[in-house]
Amino acid sequence: MKLQKLIPAFMLMGAVSAANADICKQAPGSVTCGKGTVSRLSGNGMVAVNGTIVEGSTIINGMLTATDATFGLLNINGSVSLMQCTVNDSSEIKGSLSASSSKFEKSLDIFSNSIRFINSKINNNLQIHHTDSKTQEVYLDNHSEIVGNIVFDDGHGIVYVRGDSKIGGSVVGGEVVNN
Repeated sequence: MKLQKLIPAFMLMGAVSAANADICKQAPGSVTCGKGTVSRLSGNGMVAVNGTIVEGSTIINGMLTATDATFGLLNINGSVSLMQCTVNDSSEIKGSLSASSSKFEKSLDIFSNSIRFINSKINNNLQIHHTDSKTQEVYLDNHSEIVGNIVFDDGHGIVYVRGDSKIGGSVVGGEVVNN
C-alpha cells in the first residue's frame, strides 16, 4: 500500500526534473535557460538566462548574463550583467557587476573594482569588500538608487552619482562625486 503512494510522488519528481531540463540546457562550459521556473540554478563557465524565474539559489563560477529574470539568491564567482532583473534575497558577487533596469530587494555584498547601476535599485546596503585594486568605483546612472549605505571596506572608494541618481544612506570609506 505504501508503495502505491510513493509511485506518484516519484513520477512528480521526475516530471519536475524534466521540466527543469526543458528550461535550462547544459553543455560543457555553458548553461542556457529560457522562459519558465526552476528551483535552483548552478553552472560553471558561461551562463545565459532569459525570462527565467529561479526560486532558490543561483550559484555560478563564471560569467552570468541575464535578461528579464528573477532570482532568489545570487552567489557568483565571476562577472555579472543584469538587464531588467530582480534579485529577491541577499547576494554575493565576486567580480564585476553591470545592472540595468534591475532591482536588488536585499543587501548586496560584492568584491569588485567597478560596479555600474543604470536605472537600478538596491533596497538595502551595498557592501564593497577588499580587492587588490587601489580604488573601487561605483557608478550610479539614470535614476539609480541605493536605499541604504554604501560601505567600502578598503576605505578608497568613489561613488559617481549621475542622472538624478541618489543614495538614501551614507557612504562609508569613500567619497561621492556628483556629475
